[in-house]
Amino acid sequence: MPFDCAPGGDPRGPSCPGCARAVLQDQPSTIMHFHEDPDGRLGLSGQRWHAECARPYWDKISRVLDMLGRASPPG
Repeated sequence: MPFDCAPGGDPRGPSCPGCARAVLQDQPSTIMHFHEDPDGRLGLSGQRWHAECARPYWDKISRVLDMLGRASPPG
């Protein structure tokens, strides 16, 4: 298809960073946001992922964030 070579070029919806397929309107999805990249200029925030593609990432990062939260001093 002609739009396959352009990132986000699929007219059905944005491309999922996990699987590179279009995220359709009726599919469960999530948009990730990070405090370090509030406007998405670094490429971390604001991308729409299929819910199932994002799950392994969030499972990993949640454990790391929990460990960091417990290690930080109160206050």
